[in-house]
Amino acid sequence: MNNQFTPKSIIFDLDGTLLDTWPSLHAAVLSFDPDGRSRLDPEALRRRLSDGIGPMLSLALAQLNRDELGARRDYRLLSEIYEHDWLCTATPFEGSQAMLHELSTAGFRLGLCTNRDPATTAELLGHLGWDEYFAAKVCLGDCENAKPHADPLLKTLSLLACTPADALFVGDSHIDASCAANANVSFVAHLGGYHAHRNDLDPCVMAFTHFWELADWIGQHRPALTES
Repeated sequence: MNNQFTPKSIIFDLDGTLLDTWPSLHAAVLSFDPDGRSRLDPEALRRRLSDGIGPMLSLALAQLNRDELGARRDYRLLSEIYEHDWLCTATPFEGSQAMLHELSTAGFRLGLCTNRDPATTAELLGHLGWDEYFAAKVCLGDCENAKPHADPLLKTLSLLACTPADALFVGDSHIDASCAANANVSFVAHLGGYHAHRNDLDPCVMAFTHFWELADWIGQHRPALTES
């Protein structure tokens, strides 16, 4: 990306990008089976979260040696425990909320493109007071294909009335990087998320750990951001 590039819209993944949802999901698994802690591999579960919440919960049940016949019942119960008791304990990554406010104030149109279901996405955004930041939201089930297919990101762009060439997609996993590549959208990688390996996030035009780094980088392409 050259210094003449000026993005009009910035689209974000949610889990692992703006929100650190791993601790709340881990707590839900431990609550579901308090005696199963020794059988769990937390690092493997955290890495699996890059594929989505469903795959992560399924792996947790497999690690707990739940029998196949009861898998559907156990998955439903674990999901209910998570959504009822732990969902809204997820916390924003440090600086992410200030970043959203800063970008919005600077005139960017913001979108959300997530493989999380619409109901829990809406509950999280409402709990955090983040609804106002996003002019477009595309969740799991809103398109026939989920990320890494291009469809969810392209639908988000359509809702924002933005072309791929005028947008950035910020994510934390190989799913997000592949989705951006498939949609021909420039990808920005959050290094503090749930990817297994750094090269999972390639190709990316920029990678950051702290949200102020992202603000500084965008400010180089949109001076009004750093002046606001």
